[in-house]
Amino acid sequence: MPEQRVETNPKGIFDRETKGARFAPISVPLERGAIRFFARTLGETDPIHFDPAAARDKGYPDIVAPPSFFVVVEAAANEERQRRGQKPLAALIKCDYRYLLHGDEQYDYYGPMFAGDEVALTSTIADFYDKKGGAMEFVTVESEITHPVRGTLMRCRRTLLHRLG
Repeated sequence: MPEQRVETNPKGIFDRETKGARFAPISVPLERGAIRFFARTLGETDPIHFDPAAARDKGYPDIVAPPSFFVVVEAAANEERQRRGQKPLAALIKCDYRYLLHGDEQYDYYGPMFAGDEVALTSTIADFYDKKGGAMEFVTVESEITHPVRGTLMRCRRTLLHRLG
């Protein structure tokens, strides 16, 4: 039997007043070095992630970011927010890293990202809910990466949780 969602948890940590908050787009330049490093870290071997000539031979304008490069774009956007004196998403919703776990995530891909691109990340705090009688609280975050000419390149829906009990 599926567990029922409960909307409030007075003992929770997340700031549920942030539900619906939308972060304005933050532009992030995609650099070759970051793409190469990330691809190497993932164990990628396809030269389109490392060699501009190999990428151009396949019809791309420059090296191609691996699909999971979203995490790098998000980290860069959070750094830029902090540089501007704004709270990053984790601080806004009051994540407590002592209890924070990564739940599920879903990515929808619409187009590749290339070195030299300037992309924008927008995120929205979509939902909060509890499970196990309030022993676990969840937040769902929806994000989108867009390019000024090619439009939406990726959408991400992910869940973070605090394990409280």
